Amino acid sequence: MKLRVYRAVLAAILVGVPSWWAYNALTHQTDEALRAQRPVWAACPEMPTVECATIRVPLDHEAPEEHPIDLALARLPARHPDERIGSLVVNYGGPGIAGVAMLIRDPELFDELRSRYDIVAFDPRGVGGSTPLNCRPKGEPLPSLTVDQTPDTPKEQAALVKAVTAYADACRRQAGWLVPHLTTDATARDLDILRSVLGDRELTYFGYSYGGGLGVAYAQLFPDKVGRMVLDAPSVTAGGGPVEFDPKDLSDEGINAFVEDCVKRRGCPLGDDLDLGLQNLNDFVQVRDGLPLDVSGGELTDALATEGVIELLYTTDDWPRLRRALADGLKGDGQALYDAAMEFEAGDGLSMDANIAINCNDTSTRFELDDIAGQVETAREKAPISGAWQAWNSMACTGWDIVVGNAWLADLPRHLSPVMIVGTEGDPVVPYAAVRSLATSLSESVLVTLRGKSHTAYRSGDRCVNEAVEAYLLDGKVPADEVKCPAGTRKS
Repeated sequence: MKLRVYRAVLAAILVGVPSWWAYNALTHQTDEALRAQRPVWAACPEMPTVECATIRVPLDHEAPEEHPIDLALARLPARHPDERIGSLVVNYGGPGIAGVAMLIRDPELFDELRSRYDIVAFDPRGVGGSTPLNCRPKGEPLPSLTVDQTPDTPKEQAALVKAVTAYADACRRQAGWLVPHLTTDATARDLDILRSVLGDRELTYFGYSYGGGLGVAYAQLFPDKVGRMVLDAPSVTAGGGPVEFDPKDLSDEGINAFVEDCVKRRGCPLGDDLDLGLQNLNDFVQVRDGLPLDVSGGELTDALATEGVIELLYTTDDWPRLRRALADGLKGDGQALYDAAMEFEAGDGLSMDANIAINCNDTSTRFELDDIAGQVETAREKAPISGAWQAWNSMACTGWDIVVGNAWLADLPRHLSPVMIVGTEGDPVVPYAAVRSLATSLSESVLVTLRGKSHTAYRSGDRCVNEAVEAYLLDGKVPADEVKCPAGTRKS
């Protein structure tokens, strides 16, 4: 979905402020002037019931006066203005997901919280209407998709390295001025300017997945500005430092959970036995390495079959679709899995260019070919279906420059207002152990645990989670102890 937002003129002139100061603020874009902006809200063209605006943030927060860039916003005003608490800023995950498009597409997601909050979404820098990064002609696939993504021979391995390096070069050529500033650290600093622009003393925030990690980054940088904050399935990795790849940490846990559920159902395309079902799925995926299925748009390879499966694991609501896709695939029709893989690579509202840039800028790790090639077999042993694909994906940052001074999770804050962290025990994307570890590390945090198998929990249908989150955000009720939501509390 192409986003069109109204461009707002920077409003930095305050009542009683001398005109010469206002002129200086408008031309030099000081941090103070940027924080003095007030959005000019107008109906979004795609959804008139949602309001859109644009503000400006510094390209480089160390030099705010040099090159401000656009930040696109969308807002659903509080339904009861007389009971309004403030703004609830939301991030849907990613990195690289356009928040404006997401709010327009599903304005009901935060409907309960909208009773007392303005719901404010934003396109993070490099995404959607916020100075987007475009490394490729529209519609052109990632270079890595044009080669074998699970290479077995030196020739295939060299082709993969060449493809990912060429992609990094293309991003530098297209937007070398922008790329180094696409980091979680910079986006967290944008959040604080947004907080000021919205007129809130503290940031009230809801972050899904990567958005949860962004919330932690904000808390590290601005601990005294943290208000009520919910981090749902927070994906947290240490920005700016090395990321170790240990194949022994890999698993097919999410896949195993799906197959375990499938084989209990009549007509499961993988059979009626767990071990046999896993083997059948593994055989189907691995044979695609040498025998891909022709589909409209390309070929279903082993890597794309894996990506298609993983895309449909994020929520149990998609499991019926995955069962149908596998049934088709086993009959020689790989179109449904291929389409799911393309959603994984560049779903509506997701900028894969920004996703890769932010992920690579957030770490100083650059794996060499030999680092990965020597560990693929161990990866396959630990995760027979997805291990090789996960291992070779670690090469995605080959050729990218290292951004210095971006260690946004080097030291977690120890003194915060109470933060609510939500985790799902069977989350196929973010390990529950990592969520629990974060809850232990963040002072004054409270953990809400859901016994389930979906990635993220709020408004996924579970009444227990919804009630805990809404009582916290709407009424400031902080549970005295961990909240445990058992299976079976879903709304009908």
